[in-house]
Amino acid sequence: MKRALAFLPLFILAFFALSFTPQPLQKEFVKEKRTAGRGIYVTATVAQMPKRFTELKTQCLACGLNTMVIDAKDMISGPFLELAREHKLTAETRAQANPWLAKLAAELHKDNLILSARIVTFKDDRLALARPDLGVHLHGDLYRDRRGGKWLDPYSDEVRLYDELIAESAAMSGVDEVQFDYIRFPAEGPALNATYPHLKPGLSKVDIICQFLKEVKGRLAPYNTSVAVDIFGVTAWQSRVDIDNLGQDLKRMGEYLDVLSPMLYPSHFHAGYDGYANPGSEPYYFVHTGVKQAKVILSQEATALVPWIQGFDMNSPNFGKNYIREQVRACEEEGAKGFLIWNAGNNYSVSFAALKK
Repeated sequence: MKRALAFLPLFILAFFALSFTPQPLQKEFVKEKRTAGRGIYVTATVAQMPKRFTELKTQCLACGLNTMVIDAKDMISGPFLELAREHKLTAETRAQANPWLAKLAAELHKDNLILSARIVTFKDDRLALARPDLGVHLHGDLYRDRRGGKWLDPYSDEVRLYDELIAESAAMSGVDEVQFDYIRFPAEGPALNATYPHLKPGLSKVDIICQFLKEVKGRLAPYNTSVAVDIFGVTAWQSRVDIDNLGQDLKRMGEYLDVLSPMLYPSHFHAGYDGYANPGSEPYYFVHTGVKQAKVILSQEATALVPWIQGFDMNSPNFGKNYIREQVRACEEEGAKGFLIWNAGNNYSVSFAALKK
């Protein structure tokens, strides 16, 4: 009996050692870090239309696509907008998962599809109208771009916090990637005369955009959520004027990014660009050259290139299935990680027909 009792402490120690040893099953709860690959853009409205959304998913899977980039900001920003409206958005504000987005993420993950939540960052009518003091100004009023859109001042700590919390909410909801669009300063027409109420002396536009990316990268890191950024296609050519006006320096931004998505729509380059009378007729050239240019700039950065390509007919007399295929070929030949097809109305009949296996 005494001999058995002598071994009891050793048994107890062994039991507790086994109890507190990390078990392999815990790995199931660690979200794998994934980035956008080959996919399409989907509006929040279409994402809430079960029949049409299911059709898009089915077509994506049939065409070998694995990603959906879905608008999320307006759907998940409500709590933060209300706090900002009441001047109660502070560093102590905590993000929470959004039920709608969490359900959407779970649905897509069942089919092993990647969900990238698109966050339209500094172009934001709702917050600018609710808090004009946070907006970009022109002649004492809110600045408006050519379409009447209002913009937020990226120099504002509160504005950046607002977008960071929205991004964190998306990450907590289970999205694989947060894709920031309009992560720049306004640059249309009168924007050169715009004023920034929260301007910080000594910090350039490039500095403040990189500061935002650094802040948001740190905030999303615990969730293993990728950070992606959309940029103008022409930004891949990186002229000094574009860098200074937009605040987008690809080399400096690359440090904080998992994915860079230049919008290389041929029709969006002006007539005569790079010697082409109508760039919209040159699907291969502008995608191929844009990816190549971006790769040179990012040289040492571990940033995946997943360009946006043109899935709509605009100034493109040769638009059709081959137009899509030529853009995809350009991406593949230049070593892009994938491609994303943009069609604002989510009409991908031509694209699906071009890619269907």
